[in-house]
Amino acid sequence: MRCAALLALGLALPTLAAARQDMEPKFDGKTADHWLDVLKNESSARKRAVAATALGDLRGKQRSTKELQRDLARSLRIDSSAAVKAQCAIALANLRSEDLKIVDSELVEAIKAEKDSRVRKELAVLFGRFPEFAKRAVPGLMTALKDPDAGTRAAAADALSKLGADAKDAAAELLPLLDDADKPARQAGIFALGRIAPDNSSFVAAALIRRFGEEKENDLRREIVVSLKLLGDKSDTTIAALAKILADADPDVQAEAARSLGLFGLAAKPAADALYKLATTSKDKGLRIDALRAFGSALGPAIKDRLADVIRVMESDMDFEVRLVAVEEVGSLGMELQGDKDALAALRKRLSDPQVKVREAAAVAIRRIERKPDPKPKDKK
Repeated sequence: MRCAALLALGLALPTLAAARQDMEPKFDGKTADHWLDVLKNESSARKRAVAATALGDLRGKQRSTKELQRDLARSLRIDSSAAVKAQCAIALANLRSEDLKIVDSELVEAIKAEKDSRVRKELAVLFGRFPEFAKRAVPGLMTALKDPDAGTRAAAADALSKLGADAKDAAAELLPLLDDADKPARQAGIFALGRIAPDNSSFVAAALIRRFGEEKENDLRREIVVSLKLLGDKSDTTIAALAKILADADPDVQAEAARSLGLFGLAAKPAADALYKLATTSKDKGLRIDALRAFGSALGPAIKDRLADVIRVMESDMDFEVRLVAVEEVGSLGMELQGDKDALAALRKRLSDPQVKVREAAAVAIRRIERKPDPKPKDKK
C-alpha cells in the first residue's frame, strides 16, 4: 500500500507543477520567467524591449518581484539599446512604490548617467509618479531640464514641481523654460516655479512677470498668475504687476490676479483702488465678488475709511451675491462702527433686501455692531 501511495504521488507531482504553471500570469502566452530570460539573454534589442513590456504588464504577480525589479533596473543601466532601457523605465513606473524601494538608488544613478533623451524622459516620468524617490534625483532632473528633447524637459520640470521645497535649488535651471519654444515645456516650467519654494522668490516673481508681458497663450498667462500667487512674493513690484493684471482682457486671468491679491492681505493695499474699480465695473459677477473680497482683505481695518465705497456697492449692485459680500465686509468691522449712523442706516435698508441671505447678513452685521462690550471681570480677593 505504501508503494502504491508513493507511486500515485510521483504521478501527481508533474500534474500539480503543470497546474501551477497554468495558473501563473502570462503575457502573450508566456510566463514572467520566460520574459526575464529574454531580457537578460536575447541578442535582439527588439525582443528585449518586448520582454520589458511584458514584465511591466505582468508586474510580478504570484511570484517574488525582487528578481523582476532588479533585472529591469539592471537592464535600464547597462543595456546597449536606448529603446530597451526606455521600456524598462516604463515597466518600473508601472510597479508600486514599495516594490521600487530595493532599486531606488539604481534609478537615481541611472538618471544622473543617462544621455539618451528617450530614456531620460521615461525616468523623469517615473520620478514624477514617485516623488518619495525623486528627492535624491534632483541633480539628475536638473540636468534633464537642458535636454534637447522638449518632452524630456517638460517631464523633468513636472517631476520637480511635485517636490516642493526639496527642489528649490532647481530654480535657476527652470527659469530658461519660461522662454522655451515648446508650449508644454514652457507650461511645465511656469507650473514648477510656483511650487518649489525657491529661496529668492522676488527674483523668480520678476521673471514670471516679464514672461507674462510676452506670453500670448491665455492659459499660460493664467498659470503665471497662479504661480505668482503660490510664490507668495509680496514685493512692491509683484503687487503693482498684479494690480495692472486686474485690467487684463481675459476674465480668468483677472480673477486669478484678484484672488492672489486677496491672499496677500494688507501687503496688497497699494492695489486697493484697482480692486475697487474691478468690483464696480466688471460685467462678471464672480469677478466683482473676488475683487470686493480682495479689496476688504487688502485694507483690513482701514476699510472703515472707504466705508462709503462699500455701501455704494451694497446699495447698487444688481446681483445679490455681490451685495451680500458688501454687507459682510461692513459687518466685519463690528463694534468699531458703533455710533456710525451712515453704516447702520445702510444696513437697516438691507433688512428689506429682496434676497433673504442679504437680509440675514444685514441683521447679523447690525447685531455685531450694536453688541455691548463684555463686562470686565471683577477682581477676586
